[in-house]
Amino acid sequence: MRAPRSYSQATMDSATAGCLRNPACASQVGQDAILPWLSRAAARAAEAAAVMRLWEAAEVARVEGVLVECAKRANLEVNDRMLGPGQRTTRAICEEKVVDANGRTVKRGVLLGNAKHAAALECVQQELGETDAGRFSLEPRYILDAKTGRTRWLDPEEVARWLAAGQFFLLTGTIAPDVVLHALGNPLQAQRVYDFKFPCPVTNPPRWDTYPEGHPFAKKEQGEVYSLLLGKDTSPRLVSPSLGVK
Repeated sequence: MRAPRSYSQATMDSATAGCLRNPACASQVGQDAILPWLSRAAARAAEAAAVMRLWEAAEVARVEGVLVECAKRANLEVNDRMLGPGQRTTRAICEEKVVDANGRTVKRGVLLGNAKHAAALECVQQELGETDAGRFSLEPRYILDAKTGRTRWLDPEEVARWLAAGQFFLLTGTIAPDVVLHALGNPLQAQRVYDFKFPCPVTNPPRWDTYPEGHPFAKKEQGEVYSLLLGKDTSPRLVSPSLGVK
């Protein structure tokens, strides 16, 4: 006895035979007819390949050039705006005590750093937003899930609601690198991680911040924690106006 064909096999054979008998349902490329089901399978395979494609070395180098340029541009523009045209930071300027928008007394270096950080991120969005949309994220939030031991990406809209409601405790233990290069549409498949640093004065070397006492990652440096949650292969790096990518 002949073994019965499976339903899927019978369906495919019928569709194939019918299409071959009807030229209207096949598109001709040279002498070969491309069957609809085969065309759809190829399209799905192409889509999957596009999603999984990570950044190539030349692309990463291009992005790092953009990051450095944005850091330099932000440094100069904020100095001109907040200190005066042509002015540069000095140790005295950086240590000066000022009152921020929330009424807190902070060092001027902190205000300058925050403004430069925001300007650099805006610059990156402008430079990469059209050409590389979906393949990079600015300040994405991640957390190490205590139950599964796996890293979880937090929906930006959910994070925004927490912040608007003053539920800052929900962000305890999260990380938010400045720039993450990742697979298309998948922030969890990170390939490169960067943080902007604007030392004040600019002659100071950039360095990773250390998490304070009481934090889930107390005494660990940012770069170390980024590697822990996103993988060592992401090679977390600092970007500064004076030293570039390090």
